[in-house]
Amino acid sequence: MSMPKLLHLRQLQCLLIAIFVLSACSIDDNPVPEPVNPDQKDYLERLVPVVDPNGESQGMVMLRFYNDMPNVAYVSISNFQQIMYPGTTVQVTKTADHQYALFSPCGTATVDVRTDVFESDDYEAFTNMMGMVQPGMPNTTYDALPIIRWKSLEKTPQQVHVALDYGKFGIDLRADDANVYFPFATIADLYVDGFMHLASFNGQTVMVAPNGAYSLENGYPQNFIAPILNETRTADMADFAYKNLCFTLTNFFGYPGRSLLENKGLKEKGLDQALLDYGQAGQMARELLKSQNMYEYVAGTSTLGCLLNDGGHTYTDVTVISGIDNGSTFWSEMNAVRSAKLAEFITYCPEYADVEQVLIDRYLLRSLLNNKRTEKIGEGVKYYKEGATAYCWFNSFMCDDSGWRKFYKGEGPKPTVADYPNDWLIALTDALEKAESDPEVKNFVLDISTNGGGSSDVVMFITSIFCNKADIYYENVLTGQKMKSTFDVDRNLDGKFDEKDAEVKYHLNFALLVSPFSFSCGNMLPALLKDYGIPILGQRSGGGSCCVLFNPSADGFGYRYSTHRARLTDTKGENIDEGIVPTYELDHDDYFNIQKVAQLVEGYYAQ
Repeated sequence: MSMPKLLHLRQLQCLLIAIFVLSACSIDDNPVPEPVNPDQKDYLERLVPVVDPNGESQGMVMLRFYNDMPNVAYVSISNFQQIMYPGTTVQVTKTADHQYALFSPCGTATVDVRTDVFESDDYEAFTNMMGMVQPGMPNTTYDALPIIRWKSLEKTPQQVHVALDYGKFGIDLRADDANVYFPFATIADLYVDGFMHLASFNGQTVMVAPNGAYSLENGYPQNFIAPILNETRTADMADFAYKNLCFTLTNFFGYPGRSLLENKGLKEKGLDQALLDYGQAGQMARELLKSQNMYEYVAGTSTLGCLLNDGGHTYTDVTVISGIDNGSTFWSEMNAVRSAKLAEFITYCPEYADVEQVLIDRYLLRSLLNNKRTEKIGEGVKYYKEGATAYCWFNSFMCDDSGWRKFYKGEGPKPTVADYPNDWLIALTDALEKAESDPEVKNFVLDISTNGGGSSDVVMFITSIFCNKADIYYENVLTGQKMKSTFDVDRNLDGKFDEKDAEVKYHLNFALLVSPFSFSCGNMLPALLKDYGIPILGQRSGGGSCCVLFNPSADGFGYRYSTHRARLTDTKGENIDEGIVPTYELDHDDYFNIQKVAQLVEGYYAQ
């Protein structure tokens, strides 16, 4: 029930009391009560500072705290838009009792504060902030490395009507004649995008991340986390935080297909019912997540993380993302409770041992392959040639983007191997140039067998070089839409997107070496290359089909999860979380048998 309704009930109660008093007593003995002040508010407003992760001021924002939930911040949709995308706002028009039309710079929506339902024909357009990254860009996934730029987006179907029923989860949307008010964490969850623009409120300060999660690679700043680190939390916050988490993970989880809770009907039942139905393990996690004891709540996020473990993308454990100082008193006291609760949880959830064993086996495999690579090729060697075959070890889809950003801005020289020896993109381009300039080399094998992922932008660079294609295929799990996002690639890395990029050609037989450790982008690349006709060697890749979002909890902590916005697919639109079956399967002993690999590659291209 919204607060305006409660206010009307209070006025009615006062009026009934007044009528009763007047009918039972004489006017002379009992004067008429003063009328209820029609301007009496059922909330307090507070102007709070907005900062970026470096602590730099980004202005102020007005928050509301309603009397029935005094510790849960609300924010108007217009004010939230202004702090997330400076210079823009959302126009709000009251269209009927309890009903409002919302107009953002990129889309429209409606809200009914009686039913607490948000509706839109294109909610991603309504919350689009990607224009800050590249002018005119729609709401798609992009890490904004300067080596590529967005070109086009195809959606099938183009629009889908979405109705988000917040009332079903006990989340109250509120309004006055001028605006619509969402709980701060609720609207923040709706806005987080593929660049991971986010906002979080710790009870004192709002933090926004203009550069997305790249602003938070080392976790939340300690001075932002400090106000949250208390032994207890209020009843209204504990209640709301759980409801908001249930809404977010039910509606916005990417459902890659492998977690324990997914297999128990999370999508159909919703998080709360799925936990209740899971048995003692789920019920324990639920009880901890609802606790007013902060240590128990953190333990609850850890147990939930076990039930949602999807191989490495989802970490609901707030200690992973929030950056809590593990030398603090809070950490030591919290971790004692957390460790004990996790140990108890495992006794109720023996099936989690199998999930954990898969991860252990992956890391053991990485160690095994690293040792075999060192024995055959040498420690840390990124380029190796044997006969007509060039081999390149490519261990991360990340690069030292600081050097590249300076170069593209004209503020520094082009990065080189000498200046950036740990930049995997430079190592790759250096290997390609060596192989292309060597008349003996015919085959080029890219080894991502111990690569756990990174940036999809780098995947686009590689597919462009290998196949002259730069497309990401994915689906929005909430809407069912299939997406194809296409990018321009600076193939010669000269800092310009021009006709010279098309002149970059390599006369090589490309092949890819993968293993079950090849996860996330290490799974996305073989999915694309296999469809594009490049042979894949090794063993089935490790999956990891969803892009990730960094979300704020209602308390102000942070967590990460597989997002509904972008569940990656192959070119045919199929989910790739089960991994990519290689064209040629190899035993571990043959991964670095260059002669055997060369025979398979040459045989493939001879067909």
